[in-house]
Amino acid sequence: MRAVFIGASATTQATARMLLQRGHEVVIIESDSSRIESVSEGLDCGYLHGDGSRPALLREADPERTDLLYCLTDNDQANILASLVGRTLGFKRVVCKIKN
Repeated sequence: MRAVFIGASATTQATARMLLQRGHEVVIIESDSSRIESVSEGLDCGYLHGDGSRPALLREADPERTDLLYCLTDNDQANILASLVGRTLGFKRVVCKIKN
């Protein structure tokens, strides 16, 4: 299975760690490069730097090969937008975190 996460939150890190331990492929999209550096020390997976709601960046994540797109930033609007863009690009399943 291949999973793409938008946002390197604590939830993302815990879920990605579990998936990696089970042999799945994980890609994390994060807009903060220092956060990527920090997270990459503990998680051996793919990383893309940028805004996960941008169609061009989501295309780089290869929607056709991806089983799940997780939109887990701390911003509800960004999660909703990324999930809608992800669906239009062909991600098979999309999980969108909404706090409010």
